[in-house]
Amino acid sequence: MGFLTILAAAVILARRDLAVEKLRRVAWPGLLLGSFIFVAYILQTEGLARTSATNAGFITGLYVVFVPLLGLALFRQPVGWAVWLAVGLSVIGLMLLSVPSLGDIRLRFGDALVLFSAVAWAAHVVAIGRLAGRYPTMLLSLSQMGWAALLHIVATLAIGAGLRGAEAATEAWHLLIVTGVLGSGVAYTLQVVAQSEMSPSRAVVILAGESVAAAGFAAVWLGERLQAHQWLGAALVLGAMVVSELRARLADIRAEAATPV
Repeated sequence: MGFLTILAAAVILARRDLAVEKLRRVAWPGLLLGSFIFVAYILQTEGLARTSATNAGFITGLYVVFVPLLGLALFRQPVGWAVWLAVGLSVIGLMLLSVPSLGDIRLRFGDALVLFSAVAWAAHVVAIGRLAGRYPTMLLSLSQMGWAALLHIVATLAIGAGLRGAEAATEAWHLLIVTGVLGSGVAYTLQVVAQSEMSPSRAVVILAGESVAAAGFAAVWLGERLQAHQWLGAALVLGAMVVSELRARLADIRAEAATPV
């Protein structure tokens, strides 16, 4: 559904880019990005079946740490003190926000699977940071989601879950529309657009705000309420976003001031 959403948008908004040669150019970059999405989803889903949502929520958020580490290790991208401060605030905030009780985290086998999925999510963010400015945004998003969809279909057919999955999906069709159209189609496209103009480390701190947004939606739609330590966690995540953005804006202002007129 995410792929079909992006395809429909590409036909309307980027029809001129839908040429065979341009599609061929984004095929391999899309395969790399789509593979990261596929691996991350599989590991996260299998991990969630073996651990608590509390543990999974916090461990998945550790991609905030892995992104600057991968950028430094693979591409020697410098990581300043402001980035590490924002990352540290994000991790503490995610931990507080994710746990209903401070004594609720217990290590499970599924935690390792979720941890590896966080590495895959981080690799996806880093890879987009390297590729987003080199290819047309809509085509790159279309390619990555097309490969991710194809890999999921192949994996599903390989384990013989195709018909069973289709029958179960009909019971949650409205949720699949929300997650497929908005969560996959729209969100991943916006991520590619945004990361063409900002560093992966800056982007991932903003992405950590999804936990705060999730808490807000849960409060409005489900009537859930945050405890005191969870409010503190949300504040720390928002503080991390402020630190990251202020540092980035100051860097832009200094760069503009140093540019000769």
